[in-house]
Amino acid sequence: MMCKVKKVSPLWGFLLSFPLWTVSCVDNKYDLDKDIDMTINVGGEYLTIPAGSTDTTFLSKIIEVEEGDMLQPDVTTHVYHLTKKDDISVEPTVVAQVTINGAETSLEKGLAEFSIGDEVEATVDVELDESNSLEAVADDIDEALKELGALEAQTPATMTVTFEFDGGLKFDEVKAKNLKVKFPDFLVFEKGEVEEGNTLTLNETLSTTPRKLNVIGYRFGDKPGEGIPVVDGNISIKKEVFMQGVVQVVNASGSGELKMTMYVTLDEMTVNSVTGVIQPNIEAETTKIELNDLPDFLKDEDTRLDITNPVILLKADNPLETDVEIDAVLTPKKNNVNIEGHEVKIGTGYGQNKVALIPGTNIIALSRTGECSIEGVTENIKVEDINNLLETIPDDIDVNLQPIVRNENYYNAELGKEYDLPASYEVDVPLSFEQGLNIVYNDSVQDLNKDLNDLDKVSLKNAKIMLSVDNAIPLKLQLKAENVQIKDVYGNELTAVKKTMEEDKQYVTESTDGEKPATSELVLSLTSDDTAFLSKIDRICFKITAVPGSATGVPLKDTQWLKVTSVKLSVPGGVNVDLN
Repeated sequence: MMCKVKKVSPLWGFLLSFPLWTVSCVDNKYDLDKDIDMTINVGGEYLTIPAGSTDTTFLSKIIEVEEGDMLQPDVTTHVYHLTKKDDISVEPTVVAQVTINGAETSLEKGLAEFSIGDEVEATVDVELDESNSLEAVADDIDEALKELGALEAQTPATMTVTFEFDGGLKFDEVKAKNLKVKFPDFLVFEKGEVEEGNTLTLNETLSTTPRKLNVIGYRFGDKPGEGIPVVDGNISIKKEVFMQGVVQVVNASGSGELKMTMYVTLDEMTVNSVTGVIQPNIEAETTKIELNDLPDFLKDEDTRLDITNPVILLKADNPLETDVEIDAVLTPKKNNVNIEGHEVKIGTGYGQNKVALIPGTNIIALSRTGECSIEGVTENIKVEDINNLLETIPDDIDVNLQPIVRNENYYNAELGKEYDLPASYEVDVPLSFEQGLNIVYNDSVQDLNKDLNDLDKVSLKNAKIMLSVDNAIPLKLQLKAENVQIKDVYGNELTAVKKTMEEDKQYVTESTDGEKPATSELVLSLTSDDTAFLSKIDRICFKITAVPGSATGVPLKDTQWLKVTSVKLSVPGGVNVDLN
C-alpha cells in the first residue's frame, strides 16, 4: 500500500510538510507580485511578511487508504490498524490401523483309561483344572501409539471353541457339569456372549461342533501405567485360558483311554479405534506473512516501531480429543535475510507460556500485554517480546509452527481416519506507540522557483521561516536542520545556504490524548552570502521523524488532525528593495 501524499508547490506548502506526513495544500498559492503588499516599511529591526494559514487537515486526508490496503481505520473506533490474514497449511494427521495377529491355544485332559468289556458300561465323573496360555501379538504399530489401554474393532474377530475326543473307549456322550471356561480378561466379547469375568459356564453335552464367539476388542487398563506399552512398534499380550469343573463320561465301554482336548482359536483383528497415550505427528508448512504493502512512512530503513500491543491471532479447529500444543518460531526477514536478534519464540518447547489448541474451535491471541479485546478470542497469551517482529519493519515474517501432542493421559482416537486441523492467522497492529518509536518520513517540495524568483529584487542574507501549528495527533514531530536539503532548478544542492534550527524550535508538540490540540512554533533559519539565494530555491527535501513523546499508548485515529494557523517569512534587519 502506498501512503498518498498531496503534492505541495509553493514554499509555504513545504512548511506545512513538517509533520509526520505531508499535509494538504495551503489555502492559496502566493505570487509575490500579486499577493504581497510591496509597500512595506523598508528597514527596521525585522521585516515580517504574513503568509496565511491552512484548513484543518485530518489524518484521513494525510493517510489515504484504499480498499484492501494493509493499513485501515476501524469503522467504529477510527483507530488505524495494520492487518493481514491468511490460511496456515497443516497436513491432516492419521494414526494407522493396528492389526492384532490371530492366536490359538489348546487344553488337553485325559478323561478315562481302563479296560472293560464291550458288554459292560460305566459312567465316570472327571474333575478338571487345566490351563494354557493364549498369546496375541501385533507389530508395525504406528509410532503415535505409546501405550494401549483399549482397542476396538468395527468388525468383530471370531473366537472358536472346539472339543475333540480321542482314544479307544466307546461312550454315549460327555456331559459338562458346571464346567467353567475362563478366557483372558483383556478380551472384550459382544454383550451377552460370556458371563462376568469372561467366563463361559457349560452344563450340556459337549459336542465337536465348533462354538463361535465374537470378540470386539481388547482392554488392558483405564489409565496410564495399566495398559500395554508399545516397544519398537510391537506388543505381545499373553494370559491363561482356564478350564475348571466336572465332565461326565456316560456309558463308557471297551478298552483303552479317552482324552478330551479343548481348542481355542482367535482370528486376526483389525483395530479401528484406540484409547491410550496417543501422540500423533502433526506437520504444518512454514507460513510467510508478507508485509509488502505498507505505507511509505513505515518502510524507511531508519524507521523503528515500538507498538503498544501488536496482536497475532491463531485460529484453528482441533478435531482431536486432546490439546494440541503449539511451539513456534517467528522470524522477521528483510531483503530475504533474517533480521538478527529479532526472532520470537513461543510455546513450552522454548520455555515460554503454553499455547494450546483445546478440542474444538480456538482463537488464540498472542500479544505484548496479554490482553486483547478482539471479539471471539478464546484465550490470551502474553508474548512480551512480540514487538521484536516489527521494530525493524520486515518485508515478511516466516512462521514455523510445530503442533505437538504432549498429553500423557488416555484419550480416544479413530485409527485410519484423517484428522483435518484447519488453521489461519490474523495480524492486528493498532497504531499506538511506546517510547521506542522512531518513524522516518522522506519527502520534498518542488517547483518553488516560479514563485520565489521574484525575490531577486530583494537583497538579503538571512531569512527565517516561522510557522505556528496546532496538533491533535498523539505524535511528537521533529525536523532537524541537517535533515533539510535545498536545491535549485537543476537539482543541485545550494550548499551555500546554511540551515539552523534552535533546539526548542524544531518540535511539534503532541496531543496528550489525541483529542485536545497542542500549539507549537517551528523556526528554520536560512543564511547565505548570496543575497539573492531565496530566488534560486526550487526544491526543498526533508526528513521528518516522529516519536511518541509523553503521549504513549494513545492510538492514531483518522479523525485526529493538525492545522498550521500561521506561516511567516521574517527578515532580520529589513531589506533593500529595487522597485524600479
